[in-house]
Amino acid sequence: MPVISDPNLLVGINTADDAGVYKVSDELALVYTVDALAPMIEDPFIFGQIAAANSISDVYAMGGEPKLALNIIAYPGTADPNIMGEILRGGQDKAREAGVTIAGGHTFNNADIKYGMAVIGYIHPEKIITNASAQPGDMIMLTKPIGVGTLIQAYFTERIEAGDIAEAIKAMTTLNRNAATAMKHAGAHAATDITGYGLAGHMVEMAQVGKVGIELWSSKLPFHDRAFELFQSGVADPGINMNRGSFGGSVDNRSVKANIFDLIFGSETSGGLAVVLPEASVPIFIESFGHPAAMIGRVTAENPGRVKLIS
Repeated sequence: MPVISDPNLLVGINTADDAGVYKVSDELALVYTVDALAPMIEDPFIFGQIAAANSISDVYAMGGEPKLALNIIAYPGTADPNIMGEILRGGQDKAREAGVTIAGGHTFNNADIKYGMAVIGYIHPEKIITNASAQPGDMIMLTKPIGVGTLIQAYFTERIEAGDIAEAIKAMTTLNRNAATAMKHAGAHAATDITGYGLAGHMVEMAQVGKVGIELWSSKLPFHDRAFELFQSGVADPGINMNRGSFGGSVDNRSVKANIFDLIFGSETSGGLAVVLPEASVPIFIESFGHPAAMIGRVTAENPGRVKLIS
């Protein structure tokens, strides 16, 4: 792709960030993003909630306030339209919770169902939080557990039922609004939301664009209930091999168990924020967030562009 030259494009594709940011005036910039998912749960209303929360999250990850959205839905023309209605109702419910107005959208005939949103938010041009500004000595906080990909695969292959992943469903339908508010209060240097590339992939991107090293502490990583058990029993999240193929060459494993190393590459859906901030600001973040958050690692000057997993 040719390099885009526009002085008002404050965040574009060059940093692989969560959303683009375009300056409108000295006081206002637009944060814009688009995302869509295939169903990962049978309940269409819950799927709509998850897909909407996942799409809106990219605006939160930049420190923005989501305001406006357009639905994007692929749906088989011969399928029950009431199911599509439930998907859209779930998205509407989550958008309303986020204070986002849905202005319309686009529906197209497709063999497989997919749903998501194009979302626009507001931000001050000088208050953008990108994934490229981590500084050596910063701590990394994670606001939701990981392991969703393994749980979803177990659900798809009928190893578990929907009730067994209630904790993960609650996490996926939870907006990252409180985490975004807390990171702004705490003066975070950088942030990203943990989604399809897994924790490892998103941390590699942060290390590469910020030209820093990232150290993850395996003993501090929060995992969803049963993710370890199911992975060890042979449940294989396809995202693990995909993400290891893309990012594994930039991740060093320092004698950490193979199952933990594999699971950090698992695909997450509507995951939490990885918030990077000075160590002195961690108590401010925790108090403002008001929910459990794990300190999972730190930023280093050594090994720029690489992630190191240690015990």
